[in-house]
Amino acid sequence: MSSTKRCRTILPPEPSERRYLRIDEAAQYASTTEWQIRTLIWKRAIPFISIGKRHVLDRLDLDIYLQNQKVAVS
Repeated sequence: MSSTKRCRTILPPEPSERRYLRIDEAAQYASTTEWQIRTLIWKRAIPFISIGKRHVLDRLDLDIYLQNQKVAVS
């Protein structure tokens, strides 16, 4: 039985989509809660940008994080 790793290319967002997301927007984009996104930031599990007291997330980083969280079917 051969093991094949499927890889999907992550494309940059469309020009009409904003690249950087606030926490509430990132939560909606990832279909999760704001607190889950905040927890990922506090644990340094996902890259973020601090602007003063606010944090923003790069949509590409969020896509990569979500892709890496997929559970393989055996």
